Amino acid sequence: MFVGHISVDKVENVNGTHVQPGGAALYAAMAARTLFQNVTLISATGKDNKFIDVLNLLPYKDVKTYDASSTKFHIKYDSSWEANYLKVEHGAGSKITSRRISKRWLKHKSIFHISPMQPSNVAKILDKIKQKSPETKVSVNTWINYIRESRKNRKILKDIALKADFFIVNDTEAKALAQTTSISSAVRLLKAKNLILTLGNLGAVVNSEKVGLQMIPSVTLAPDKIVDTTGAGDVWCGAFLAAYNLTEDFGKSIGVASTISRIKCSDWGFKSLINLRFKEPDDVIDFFMSLKDGVIQKTMPDYIKD
Repeated sequence: MFVGHISVDKVENVNGTHVQPGGAALYAAMAARTLFQNVTLISATGKDNKFIDVLNLLPYKDVKTYDASSTKFHIKYDSSWEANYLKVEHGAGSKITSRRISKRWLKHKSIFHISPMQPSNVAKILDKIKQKSPETKVSVNTWINYIRESRKNRKILKDIALKADFFIVNDTEAKALAQTTSISSAVRLLKAKNLILTLGNLGAVVNSEKVGLQMIPSVTLAPDKIVDTTGAGDVWCGAFLAAYNLTEDFGKSIGVASTISRIKCSDWGFKSLINLRFKEPDDVIDFFMSLKDGVIQKTMPDYIKD
């Protein structure tokens, strides 16, 4: 189950400008559905959301429509794919609180993923889930702007990391949260049941009570193949959680997440994921190996659902 924003995004990069559906929770849910059918999205949107029909792609959802503006982002990427948020309007997204977590979703043992929102709000949602359904696993990731906003936010996020079953951050976020310039120091300083530090092209580092410290390499996407990186981290989270739910294998799940995130970047938004289906995580590994042979266009149709 994925909790968080859906949005209308205006994205500018070296390939042009697109207005498209987005939002961290929607990207994560779309990634999870490539592997897992029972994906639920819990969110809120405004009546002005012209991409509302994309929600029909998800079999289960609890998305409330408000008489308010939709969440909107205007993101501009430089030639190095660094994002600059020119405009952020939370709009209806501010209505996503612990009250939106219905008791009916807490009757099932599952995995909840809380996408980036204000840390104080995330903490309340996490507490409600754990109080009502202690066996439910909860994953959390955040946004660099929330970390940089205040010391209070950093304290809340560190507390969240201790309570959540998975705490997922990228290298920039980890260093900012730990207040250090060293990735290795950040990994040592941040305490979590399962800390997952994503490193882009390099893969991910896991520091876990169960498996200890592990480095799991990734595959890179040639620069001329990148179309749009918006939501790549959220796609990574969704694919990782779906694969982990099926396998409980960190290494395999991180490999799956990296590959599906790579596929996402080959087109605008999540277009490349809409018809993509894998029967099991091993299918993603087969696809991953085919990339070495440079046959991505030949292999992709094997996993497209008509």
